[in-house]
Amino acid sequence: MDLIVEFFRHNTMMNQRLLEACRALTTAQFAASATGTYGDIGATLTHIANSQVGYARALLDLERIQPLPESPFPGMDSVVERMALGNAQLEKAAAAHQEREVEVTGDDPPGMWRMPVSLFLLQAINHGTEHRSQIATILTQIGIEPPPMDGWTYFDESGQLIPT
Repeated sequence: MDLIVEFFRHNTMMNQRLLEACRALTTAQFAASATGTYGDIGATLTHIANSQVGYARALLDLERIQPLPESPFPGMDSVVERMALGNAQLEKAAAAHQEREVEVTGDDPPGMWRMPVSLFLLQAINHGTEHRSQIATILTQIGIEPPPMDGWTYFDESGQLIPT
């Protein structure tokens, strides 16, 4: 088992679980937010999807594609499609075991840096986890139980949690 690839498979599964849980939300629910989170549910889902593709672009030297707008919410179909693209590309990047540096341009903090690919992969995983957790918080506050998105759920659903 490749540990880095496994992290990205978990990331993919949990993104899919969250998208499925959000599919039936109303327009008002997509606009719900909570203090201390990135923004409303729709904007945060879109942000995750755009970021996944952005991380993969840097890791795989792909052409930049136009980000989806966060506001107004572009709709679940667009977000699901963009998230699937980013998930697949990030899993591919993780499997490549690129022992190199990546050049990153960022806005928080602003600037351009070179860093080992391993650190950039760490950021991609942490970013997704953090924002999924924020959406789970908002869902809970509006009375919707979020899906389980932990490692045990991943191990069980991927068939890797084997009883002894």
